[in-house]
Amino acid sequence: MKPAAIALAALLNLLEQPLAADNIPVDLELYSDLRLSHASGETSWFAGRFGKTRYGGDTRGGAATRLRLAEVSLIAKADVAWDLQAFAHAKFDPEQDKPVDLVEAYLRYAPAPTSAFSYAIKAGLFFPHISRENTAIAWTSPFSITPSAINSWVGEEVRALGLEAKGTLKSGDHAIDFTVAGFGFNDTNGALLAFRGWTLGDAKVGAFSQLPIAPLPGIGPDSGFLLSQALFTVPAKEIDNRVGFYGALDYRFSNKLKLGAFYYDNRGDPEITIDQQYAWDTRFWNFYAEGEVGADIKLIAQYLTGSTVMGFLFGDEQLRQVDVDFYAAYALATKKMGRYRLTARYDWYGVTDNSFILLDNNNEDGDAFTVALAAKLGKKTSVIAEYLRVDSVRPARLSIGDEADQHNNVFQLSFRQRF
Repeated sequence: MKPAAIALAALLNLLEQPLAADNIPVDLELYSDLRLSHASGETSWFAGRFGKTRYGGDTRGGAATRLRLAEVSLIAKADVAWDLQAFAHAKFDPEQDKPVDLVEAYLRYAPAPTSAFSYAIKAGLFFPHISRENTAIAWTSPFSITPSAINSWVGEEVRALGLEAKGTLKSGDHAIDFTVAGFGFNDTNGALLAFRGWTLGDAKVGAFSQLPIAPLPGIGPDSGFLLSQALFTVPAKEIDNRVGFYGALDYRFSNKLKLGAFYYDNRGDPEITIDQQYAWDTRFWNFYAEGEVGADIKLIAQYLTGSTVMGFLFGDEQLRQVDVDFYAAYALATKKMGRYRLTARYDWYGVTDNSFILLDNNNEDGDAFTVALAAKLGKKTSVIAEYLRVDSVRPARLSIGDEADQHNNVFQLSFRQRF
């Protein structure tokens, strides 16, 4: 049995045993996504290249049409006590090296408020609350198939195994949330952004999975540069035994206006390696604004900016082997029309390399446009049609024989069913 399957079975067993004694059932729900895609441009980055989408063109540079079971997720919830809930999310995803894996598993303690102040504590493996799009079941988006570049990256590389505390203060139509957390097992966060760059895709990387890195000439034992870096990264891995942290401040007004700021620092020690994986020192800010503007129209904007470094100090200037700044932003508009929802989004993103560009050029600039139409076919059945256009310039493509300037066009149809 695979490690992910063993972990999931153990978790569900822990959930079921004490609950059965108290005669409290575990609520299980299945979510499936059958996907039809037609894509042109680069092959997917899952093939170990620089592609910007989950589904790309074929290996000869032509368009490719695919019909796949994109995801099957199992969601387990249980009320251990009236104020304590257990949650687990495992999934099947054919693109990952471990198709069955664990996405989230945590306990959440949230006593009923007795005043204007309330609080909740979460412990386990979970996504930090960054995404404004992935609010539906199984960390999916109700707006589109493909989330923004920001939230695609969160699904790929940003995960916390730790403890989070959140306090909420309410006064009339106003509410303020304060969140702090300490976490581990996210030390390689930054590797994909540096070596591959931003992407737009709906993959949610599991706790035991690894992701490919393109065969860059500066990576590997024969490169003379990044000798200890493998051509893959393991997002959920502890390397330096240092605790990272994040904090957030969120404001809500009558659910009509939402504003927030989030800061993340994994406190990675960039000179430590384990199993061909470096610890990356990654820090970023995330800001968002979300508002209802009438006529069932919602506007969402996010902006994320940060930096990541790894490796040893070299040269007279004492530069890290990899030192990049990164940013991404999007503006989204969505309108609900009965059982239909129309969404449009524009993304722009970039990476700035600050060291050793001749040996390892990680610069990147790009943008993307997405339009999607979702329809509810029943209480647990929906379909989303989407067109995604991604443009990017990345000089490192030249080192593996590709053109630096690339364009991806992807049409997708997602049939989503809950059981």
